[in-house]
Amino acid sequence: MRLKLFLTPHMCVIASLICSRQLFGWIVKRFHYPVVILLLALMSIQGISNIQSQLNIKGEFSNIAQEELLEWINSSTKPNAVFAGAMPTMASVKLSTGRPIVNHPHYEDAGLRERTKRVYSMYSRKPAKEVKKILMKMGVHYFILEDGWCTRRTRTGCSMSEIWDIEDPSNAGKAPLCSILSKESLPHFATVFGNNVYKVLRVGI
Repeated sequence: MRLKLFLTPHMCVIASLICSRQLFGWIVKRFHYPVVILLLALMSIQGISNIQSQLNIKGEFSNIAQEELLEWINSSTKPNAVFAGAMPTMASVKLSTGRPIVNHPHYEDAGLRERTKRVYSMYSRKPAKEVKKILMKMGVHYFILEDGWCTRRTRTGCSMSEIWDIEDPSNAGKAPLCSILSKESLPHFATVFGNNVYKVLRVGI
């Protein structure tokens, strides 16, 4: 999607060169523009078909677990409460609740990548005390823990904890922190909300 976004203007500029007499001087002048119009007409057939197929898509997005989470955030946390968690979820939190977040998927630079790496230490095998200290240093009040991010494994070596084993070999072999906290968050965190997908941990109890 990013490539589509950034390359579409380039494609339009390049496509406009078809009208250039400098490049297409070998076409007889009186036929040049009729050929361009004919090409545009032929392309518009498929274009109109694509637009109609998109407009005909009917449906409704539903994510009950996330809706429960967002409603809880709106009703049970202060407007200046700072959240951290998986980037896709953070986008929803920012959009639907207006709460400050520490990592955002729609903005990218070296500093944000480093910040996200620190946030994702929750899915490493580091001690809870160390991760709590990292989050508190970032000013995080709540961490949204997702079981899917903790347990998901597309293939060997690709789970979050296995990736962290490469980055943090000193803790390799220990149980993933997220799986420990999903069962019992005390004494370093407090579970303040939970459903079948999300668990909200308060930092600095």
